Amino acid sequence: MQIRTKLTLNLLVQVLLVALVVAALLHLAQTYKTLEEAQWRHFEGHKLASELHQSVNEATQMARLYVVGRQPEHARCFHEIERMRDGEQPRPAGYDAVHWDLVLGGHAPAEALPAPAQALVDRIRAAGFSEAELALLDEARRRAAELLRVEAHAVELVSSGLDSQRAPALDMLHNPAYLQMRAAALEPVRQFMREAGQRLAFERERAADAAHDAGWLAAAALLLLALHALISTFNLDRSVRVPMAVLRDWAQTVRAGRMDRRTRLAGRSEFGELSSVIDQMADSVERNLGELREEVLRRTRAEEVVRHLANHDALTGLPALRLLHDRLERAMARAQREGQGVAVLFVDLNGFKPINDRWGHESGDAVLKAVAQRLQGGVRDADTVGRIGGDEFLVILPDVATLEIATQVRDKLDAALREPVYLPGPQILVNLSAAIGIALFPSMAGDMTTLLRLADEDMYRVKAMQKASGSAPQR
Repeated sequence: MQIRTKLTLNLLVQVLLVALVVAALLHLAQTYKTLEEAQWRHFEGHKLASELHQSVNEATQMARLYVVGRQPEHARCFHEIERMRDGEQPRPAGYDAVHWDLVLGGHAPAEALPAPAQALVDRIRAAGFSEAELALLDEARRRAAELLRVEAHAVELVSSGLDSQRAPALDMLHNPAYLQMRAAALEPVRQFMREAGQRLAFERERAADAAHDAGWLAAAALLLLALHALISTFNLDRSVRVPMAVLRDWAQTVRAGRMDRRTRLAGRSEFGELSSVIDQMADSVERNLGELREEVLRRTRAEEVVRHLANHDALTGLPALRLLHDRLERAMARAQREGQGVAVLFVDLNGFKPINDRWGHESGDAVLKAVAQRLQGGVRDADTVGRIGGDEFLVILPDVATLEIATQVRDKLDAALREPVYLPGPQILVNLSAAIGIALFPSMAGDMTTLLRLADEDMYRVKAMQKASGSAPQR
């Protein structure tokens, strides 16, 4: 039997075994998918139940606040909650448990989601739960609707403007019957979570058993594949060992970086044909190897340029925001390990916009480059100066734990920035200044977000002081 025929038969057997392995792995993947779907249904049910519970609490809160304080804002929020639950109004983006606290505190609400409004009951029925689970959620929704009608009636009583209606409204939202109604509205939610959890546990156990069986099947198929490979190697050893040794020596020569050696196996066997193809390929590779090296070098340089542009500001060459965050995280981690500190200076130029408006963006770019050079020249090599965007810069000072040292650096940079800047286009000198805020880690902030926020707030405080004292530059 020729080598080609043997290889064909071996390949056919291997394909069958590989197909068996793939089928076992697909079955294993399907079991995990089933488990993930069960977990998703559990999460969706918990989410909807929590949303129902949240809407009950929020409506009760707004109704009670309105009955007590008679503020129109509380009545408006109550009716918005009612419309959102009934699907008459879309929920705001980022809607969470503190949304109404922020709204009542004067914060502007987020914009509505682009998706159309949908009633809570429709979302519950579309989630794919069992009939028993849907019945529990429907019962919770029905009881919550009854509770909402009581609260809406209390709101209407107070909205009438009659002082005589306020006491009944207060009693309506605080009497034992109302409290019992609230408890009854939440009881089906708790029962739903219990039954859904039991069903998930059962589905998870069944999926785990299926995964165990699929794993054993895949292991058996892999074992058969390995045994077949060993047997095939033993049977084909004599017919392929010598030609393979020649090819191996040739491959080692190529690996050593030489392409001048050829296999030159005689005969019309499969290995003879392979030898001819390999020799032709070696000739082609040797001709194109130089071009390939040049292409690899060009691509490597292009990738380096792309990485640099992704992490640095194109105008000033300073680290950009992503690289600044990375260096600040590293500096804070090192300071935490060694018991040191990190200072952050938030730099914002004063009156930069008039330079762009009057002398053009080229002059503005010249100012930004000069500021970048002065900031870099005023700090240590271990410090980092970066541009956040526009006329804002960030300076990271590792191993600085006291406000005195950070203030000295700020004063040094402030003095450097107050030196006039020469604009080559209009050929003039312009005065410059900056507001520089300071924040220290860990004495003032324990995380990067708070640290940057405190530095930004301190910068605005300094800017306000400069405006009050008239220390901004005159152009």
